[in-house]
Amino acid sequence: PVLDDITFLINRKERIALVGKNGAGKSTLLRLIAGEYEPTSGRISKESNMTIGYLPQVMLHVDGKTLREEVLSIYAGSDESEQARFVAEMDRTIIGLGFERKDFDRPCSEFSGGWRMRIELAKILLQHPDLLLLDEPTNHLDIESIQWLEEFLKSSPSAVLLVSHDRAFLDNVTTRTVELSLGHIYDYKVPYSKFVELRAERRAQQMA
Repeated sequence: PVLDDITFLINRKERIALVGKNGAGKSTLLRLIAGEYEPTSGRISKESNMTIGYLPQVMLHVDGKTLREEVLSIYAGSDESEQARFVAEMDRTIIGLGFERKDFDRPCSEFSGGWRMRIELAKILLQHPDLLLLDEPTNHLDIESIQWLEEFLKSSPSAVLLVSHDRAFLDNVTTRTVELSLGHIYDYKVPYSKFVELRAERRAQQMA
């Protein structure tokens, strides 16, 4: 078993760091919550109208559209009055993630994998889901884009469950840390740096 009888609750607007060694099950847990995997036992309960935005580490890309067209595709079916607001918000988000205006009409196929990830991240953020599941979102971002993403997440109404090796990013964004270890979870109501201190204390007590 990767995960064994774990229980925890994600509250509205909460920003949680999900940490653990490689292979501990972090990505598996995100996929379970996103609905990509079915648990072999137990269940994941969520409100029926809840929306989830999931950014995996590895994703499939579909070609055929420009950057602008690809991002605007999430607004298909909305009325004209909303479109103007969407476009302004889209511009801010795409530029925040490091693109320039001259990139807007370039085909998505021209961008490298890292830039394609930024396009997917922009689409997910612009949908303002109830819960954001982000698996290593800073892997392909530069410092300016990371800082922009930090501010976006801190002001977002979405709850966030975040996997990242970037400790400063975790500290700046999250207020709670859930550790996966040997199939179990340890839940700390503190940011990452404070969690590291508390975990060291816990392990010293266990050794004693």
